[in-house]
Amino acid sequence: MEKTQRVVIKNKNGIHTRVAAMVARQAQKIEKIWDCQLYLRRLSSADGVACNSVLPLVSLKIRHGELVEVYSPNPGSEEAVFKLASFLSQTVELEVPDTEAIDSILQENTLASEKIFESINNGLIAMDSHGIINIFNRAAEEITGVKAADIIGKKADEWVPNFNLNDLLASKRENLGLKHKIGKKWVITNESPIIVDDEVIGGVVVFQDISQIEELSGELHSVKELKEKLNNILETVDDGICMINHAREVTYVNHPFVKMFKKEGTQVLSRKIQDLFVAEKFAETFFAGQGELIITNSDNREFIMTARPIIIEQKFRGNVIVARELTEIAQLADRIELLSEKARFLQDELAKKEDLNPSFNNIIGKSGALIESLTVASKAARTDAAVLIRGESGTGKELVARAIHRAGARHKKPFVGMNCAAIPSNLLESELFGYEKGAFTGAYKEKRGKFEIASGGTIFLDEIGDMDKAMQAKLLRVLQEQEIERIGGAHPIKIDVRVIAATNSPLEAMMKDGSFRRDLYYRLNVITVMLPPLRQRKGDIPLLVEYFTEKISKKYDLPRCAMTKTALSALEQYHFPGNVRELENMIEGGMTLSNSDWITLADLPGYLCDEMGGESAEKSLRWGDGDNLPTFAEMERELIARALAKHGSFRQAGLALGLDHKTISAKVRKYQLG
Repeated sequence: MEKTQRVVIKNKNGIHTRVAAMVARQAQKIEKIWDCQLYLRRLSSADGVACNSVLPLVSLKIRHGELVEVYSPNPGSEEAVFKLASFLSQTVELEVPDTEAIDSILQENTLASEKIFESINNGLIAMDSHGIINIFNRAAEEITGVKAADIIGKKADEWVPNFNLNDLLASKRENLGLKHKIGKKWVITNESPIIVDDEVIGGVVVFQDISQIEELSGELHSVKELKEKLNNILETVDDGICMINHAREVTYVNHPFVKMFKKEGTQVLSRKIQDLFVAEKFAETFFAGQGELIITNSDNREFIMTARPIIIEQKFRGNVIVARELTEIAQLADRIELLSEKARFLQDELAKKEDLNPSFNNIIGKSGALIESLTVASKAARTDAAVLIRGESGTGKELVARAIHRAGARHKKPFVGMNCAAIPSNLLESELFGYEKGAFTGAYKEKRGKFEIASGGTIFLDEIGDMDKAMQAKLLRVLQEQEIERIGGAHPIKIDVRVIAATNSPLEAMMKDGSFRRDLYYRLNVITVMLPPLRQRKGDIPLLVEYFTEKISKKYDLPRCAMTKTALSALEQYHFPGNVRELENMIEGGMTLSNSDWITLADLPGYLCDEMGGESAEKSLRWGDGDNLPTFAEMERELIARALAKHGSFRQAGLALGLDHKTISAKVRKYQLG
């Protein structure tokens, strides 16, 4: 809160230059004793000026008899305000015959100086021997972005640290032509101490904004650098490049152009392009960029030559002529075909990723096989059709089922999971359909089954292949009629449930041997989501490792660990029969056993070391008998990879393998060979 005191100015000529000097001197003494900042203002103004500087006091133009206010924003400054107010109220006219004339001259000169300072375009800062700023003109405000009212009466080095103004006062030496940066602007400064009778009584800094000059200098340097880069590019490309002016005189040729047409040792620059190729006819359409020219050199090699007009400010300045060997163009065509296939593959993958519902974001992985499966699952979420999720144990079937539920219209209703293999067959019916009170011994009250609980939402039947045939028949009726009967119940109960089933069992083989009902299979298998095992998406292992380390760190409040390259390589070589669940358990064990911020190979199960020692990092096909036979998919993947490596394009690889290029393209997407 401000401390204020009002004072009537009794001096006949008001606060003129001499009185202002007396007030400033007294203010400096008081401020030093009470460690505060004192200000003076008219009652009609909310803003004042610093009392420790002459020019601001003079600029107020306070006259005799005016009521002014001394104030300070600093706490504990009441005594300081009172002292300066008392001094102002006691100030009387000095008894000097020409006082009025002297005051008038001083006042006029001071105001004139102030006008001059404000009108110059260079920034001006003046300070006293204590480094207190007393002049800070308009240009200085514009360049620095600091208001004069905020800085006058303050220490210079605190507000303009770039200039080292205290060093200027201490050294007594001029510093001319120094360059400083203020914010985003560059300035050049001349710094001079004010010395009277070998005593430094202050200092002056004049500075000019040179940002535009610096920008132009930077642009010029960029142009030179760009020209040098362009020359290097033109000399290193394989194409022959020739530039001609509007008179069709050669102004530049690169080395490949000279070499293509055997012009070494020939004067090329400043000659007409027609003179270099006497036997050729250059039509006007060629220079207009509408035609091409086939030229055969002395080695009977054919080159195609094209010209592009150079237009600058809507005026024709010449042409850029590009020559390229036709055999190279044929190779480029094959390369373009390969790149086009890869681009289509990437576009397809991107489209699949973008089509995924956000509910699937918590499923970690970006391999093509996984994204393809999740795309099917995301589409399945749009309807209430039954979904059968297939995949080995530990591949995340329940995660996908929950994601389908969250992405569907039933996401606000219950999701009820049921593992059919975990419940004995004689209890499974009561768990699924419930029972009435007294239905059997121990049924003391009625119980709702999983289907009733899930009504309106989704029921997830995991390990559906382990359900016995009698129970399969009852489940089939529920799916067909959308109604259940509790054990001991007399009336059916209508339900509205979406069914998602999952299994790692070979249902097709089970149908053949009669252990799984064919009609139930077709009822459940409306949409199939086939989840790939982890060994078929090993590119996702680093992502999964990062995810699980963060998850386990939060779960057990452990320090987050990183995995060494050797340990990660061992994981990528391992075949993972337990899939993602096995990987998570490995990482949990590794983080628990690790004594540092790194999970090493020694922290992982011992059989990984055996796996790493027994297999090469570079896998190849293994033909023979035994348990190590590769799967058909692994053999197919390696054959296609080998064919692509040898032949380079989808078309040539397809011819070598007896397949069309579209089939090769589809297999490349499937096995992520792009």
